[in-house]
Amino acid sequence: MTSTGFDFSRQRNASADPLFRRILAVAAGAAGLLLLVLTGYLIAYSAPLWAIQSPISFLTTPQWITGIDQADGSTLEIYGAASMIFGTAVSSLIAVLIAAPIGILGAVYLVEFAPRRLAVPLAFLVELIAAIPSVIFGLWAVGDLSLRLRDSIEWWIASSIGQIVPWLSEDPASPSSSTVFRAGFLLAIMILPMIVAVSREFLRSVPISLREGYIGMGATRWEAIRDVVLPTARTGLVGAVMLALGRAIGETIAVTMVIGNAPGIPSSLFLPGQSIASKIANNIGEASGPIQLGALVSLALTLFLLSLTISLVVRLSLRKFSQITAVS
Repeated sequence: MTSTGFDFSRQRNASADPLFRRILAVAAGAAGLLLLVLTGYLIAYSAPLWAIQSPISFLTTPQWITGIDQADGSTLEIYGAASMIFGTAVSSLIAVLIAAPIGILGAVYLVEFAPRRLAVPLAFLVELIAAIPSVIFGLWAVGDLSLRLRDSIEWWIASSIGQIVPWLSEDPASPSSSTVFRAGFLLAIMILPMIVAVSREFLRSVPISLREGYIGMGATRWEAIRDVVLPTARTGLVGAVMLALGRAIGETIAVTMVIGNAPGIPSSLFLPGQSIASKIANNIGEASGPIQLGALVSLALTLFLLSLTISLVVRLSLRKFSQITAVS
């Protein structure tokens, strides 16, 4: 405050507020503009395909054929995303079914049972694993993990459940070197740290008064976790799993190295397949002409819409969780 009674610092802060708001508006607008640019690119470059094939046919056709028709010598072009969508969905589902229960239980242990001297380094280790590049996981899977899975888990499932369920059968005389199941198992390892880290934060945000109040009524520690902590954090845990699912759907390099990249829908999970991302990675260098490029961009558009849908579901889930936490 000066001798005239005027606060210059307040005036300076007031004049800075509009500038700060403009900077924030520009940053938010840049993110929205980037989304519009990506969407426009995908729609524009996929347009040549829609001139010869409908979107419904593209999504439901399992064949992807480019070449010369031997009968009349004409160019043969059939583009179908069904087999890639199948490989992406199945491998991601396998990953979530394996990683979700392990990750949530691991987060419960870190929050509720692990002593601080153990919980802190374990949490740091989980975050460190999440930062490992995917190509390293892929190299490990190609060099060692695939053989161990083939001779242990895959063999056990194929020799027991596979006798009843054809989708889990395998020829013991000639097991495949790359399979859809291995891609899903590798994805489970990759998304597990994400599920643990995000679930841990949601579990920690549950008010401790809820635990103490329930235990004070005579419940055990496990009953408090089962009846209070997990239900309260349920929406957040679902959001953690959905975030991990989003990463699994879009994973490229590691999946490309182990899924086999075989055309068509495999008759068993222990046979090679392909995902949307692996198909794009394998064929983008061979695309010649606007139609072939448009087909690959159409795959990217399909993947983009899947990821966007999952992101919207996560946002809605987190908003609901915030409302529940505020009421609690």
